[in-house]
This record gives sequence, structure tokens and C-alpha cells, in this order.
Amino acid sequence: MAAPALASLLLVASVRFLQPLEGAQVIGVTTLEAATDATEVDRVEFFVDKTLVGVARKPPYRVSYDFGTSLQPHTILVRVRSHGFQQEEVAELHTAALGGESITVNLIEVPLRVRAKGAVTAKDLTVVEDGVRQTISDVITERPSSRFVFLVDRSQSMNEGKLAAALEAIDVGRELLRPGDTAQIIFFNHNFGQLQDLPPASRASALLGTVEPSGGTSLRDAVVSTVTRERTITIVLTDGTDRNSEISDEAALRRISGTNNVFFALVFDRPSRFLESAAQNSGGEVRTVFAASVSAAMRDLIDDINGRYTLTYQSSGTKKGWRAIRITSRSGVKVLNARKGYFAE
Repeated sequence: MAAPALASLLLVASVRFLQPLEGAQVIGVTTLEAATDATEVDRVEFFVDKTLVGVARKPPYRVSYDFGTSLQPHTILVRVRSHGFQQEEVAELHTAALGGESITVNLIEVPLRVRAKGAVTAKDLTVVEDGVRQTISDVITERPSSRFVFLVDRSQSMNEGKLAAALEAIDVGRELLRPGDTAQIIFFNHNFGQLQDLPPASRASALLGTVEPSGGTSLRDAVVSTVTRERTITIVLTDGTDRNSEISDEAALRRISGTNNVFFALVFDRPSRFLESAAQNSGGEVRTVFAASVSAAMRDLIDDINGRYTLTYQSSGTKKGWRAIRITSRSGVKVLNARKGYFAE
């Protein structure tokens, strides 16, 4: 007599939301939490409007998500995967709209890489958003304090010294961070881990013994996980290939192309189109490196970031969706790199 299939031996488990609750109104940073009686849980995935926004692997199963200033209702889904990803349970809820009006995203920050003989001021620059000239509030010459997130690929393709070189490069880069900056690190392969703080006295290279290259690559999923309302500079160290992400290029770019996050990447191979778009949209940059050169490249990159201007303006836009930004300058000032736009929700 044939043995019963594994699926038939698995008991149906339940999953329910603890927060928010059905019909709740959500705005800003909100905790999404679910409970389940499933055993041998592999991971619990949270989706907002069909986009993966976080993963929890141990109870309590919760993540934080920033709903921003959106007034719209949302569909939130939790999916529990268990028993070696052979069983899954799903729960869904719907939040209520806060109103029917659109919201204007007010203060926009545009990081700028500029070449000029002297200091650059608002008189030297022009900002056009969706074809409409905007009034510049300020041009800040000193980079504001920022949260730095080092997003490190630990997939199998990062062996042969690339992972070790990436961690050593992070140690080099952190020496150039400014007072008030904070640093965190997150590793990813076909899954992505939890953010770890990097206190000033700690060394990223000391983590090498606890992390080994293995598995595939979920680059887009990992990049999306770093987005917050806090001013964040994400530096990705990867071989550039993504084979396992659940979120699409378009959905990921929509999620990360806000106004508080800038993405850079040091890539050990040919950069993906997604990484290039993420950098262009946010005002960052992608650079190709080798294991022997990544530390020097990191030092140059942090020097570059520290030397950038930040232009701010009050947006006069009212539409939702993508808002394109174009920066022009007077003679003698050359804008080398700037944010290309952002999504207003």
C-alpha cells in the first residue's frame, strides 16, 4: 500500500491578524502582526496591496510598514509558510479610507552631485517638477545626518572572497561617517535577515565567521525592506543577479522611490537594470568593483556622498503617482547627478 502524500498528513492551521483589525484606519508607520497555530513555520510574509513589505521568521510574527500620508484603503495579506514550504495559510483584511482627497508631498529633498568652482546657492539652480517650476527652499552644503544601511549579498555567488571583501569595505566606509550618522547591516540570499545595528566600536568583518555564502538571491525583496520614513542611505554590495525575489521590478521601484531614501550599489558583476533604476530615481549611483578594489571604491563612494549638496523645495504638485524632477544650472555650475523623481501616494 502506497504511503500517503505528505500534504495529506499536514493538519490545516489557522492564521489571524492581531493588528491592525478589519476596517481600521491606518496612516504612517504601523505594526502588522499575525498569529498562527501552524508548526514548523518557515516564514510569515506580509503584503500590502499585493506588494511584499516584510517577512518574520520567529514569533511574535510582526513587521513595521510605513503607510505614509495615503488616505486610501488598503488590502493587507499575511501568508504563513510551514513544513519546508509545503504548506501555507493565508489571511486577509481591508483597512478603511481616511477620506477622498489626495495629499501633496510637501518638503522634497534632492541630493545633488555638483561640479562648481565656488559654493552653490539656490540662485545657481532651477527645479522643475512635472513641467512646473518649483521654488527652492534651501541648498544645504553640509550633508544632513543619515541612517546608513549596508545591504550585503550572502548568496552562493558571493564566495571566493567577495563576501569577506565586502565586509572589510564596510569597515573602511564607516570610518568616514559623520557624527550623528547611524549604521546598520542586513544580509540576504534567497531570504533576507533582520537589520543589525553596527555600533561605532564594532566591525562588520567580525561577522564573517557567522555568515557563509549560500543559497540564491532575493535582491529586490531585500532592498524594499530597508525603506523607512527616516533619511536613509542604502549601500548594496552584491554580484547584481536576482533570481528569487517575489516583488517585481516595477512594484519595488514604486515602493523605494520616495523622498527620504537614496540607493547606491557596489556590484561585483554587471549591475541589474533594477539597481540602475533604483539609483537613478533616488539620486544614487552604481559602481562596478572587484574583491581587490571594493574597499577603495567604498572609500571613494562615502567621500562622494559626504560631498553632496541637498536641495529642498516645497512641491506644488497635487497628483498621485510618479513626479519627475529636472534640475538645471547656470553657466559655471554642472549638476552631475540628482534625484530623477519620486512617487507621491
